[in-house]
Amino acid sequence: MRSLAMPVVLAAAIAVACSSAPDARSDSSAAVPEAELSLALDTAVFLDSADALIARQQSVGLATVDEDGRPRVRTVGAFRLARPATARDRFTVFVLTRTNTRKVEQLARNPAVTLYFDEDERTSYATVMGHAIIHRDPQLPRLQEFLDSATIRFFWPDYPRDFVMLEITPDWLEFMGPGLWNDPNNWRPRAVVLR
Repeated sequence: MRSLAMPVVLAAAIAVACSSAPDARSDSSAAVPEAELSLALDTAVFLDSADALIARQQSVGLATVDEDGRPRVRTVGAFRLARPATARDRFTVFVLTRTNTRKVEQLARNPAVTLYFDEDERTSYATVMGHAIIHRDPQLPRLQEFLDSATIRFFWPDYPRDFVMLEITPDWLEFMGPGLWNDPNNWRPRAVVLR
């Protein structure tokens, strides 16, 4: 399932157009294609199921769009807030990276992003569609829980000059798994819009 499903899901999902600015929060929920989503009937069960799957994953497929409009996917480590205040914060993902990576260049041009969490052994997946905020200021309070000394040494040898962290803010979330299967008519996974 992984070899066939992941590229198809990611390629379809990253066509979302979102906007943001570095170190600024934005709301791109206007870009959510609500008319095409199969909205979950029980939001609490949906969010808990997706959250449990994501919590079990140490890495995630991160899809961006390159300068030629092609989808680009790579595996990255995913970090989440220890105490999220909202449902949107609950599914916000942070990616620690370096300034000279292609993903940073691509997200500076087009902040549309998709995260794909796959769990083959349970025939489950969660997909987060949203936009990336590129943080270059390590003093932002929201980022402090990720900045221990070992992390700083590994990711940013010339800290704070070379600091960069991606904040993936979700616009909507799709999930498929036991008890929450895709729509049998169009195979669309259940979804929740996060505002």
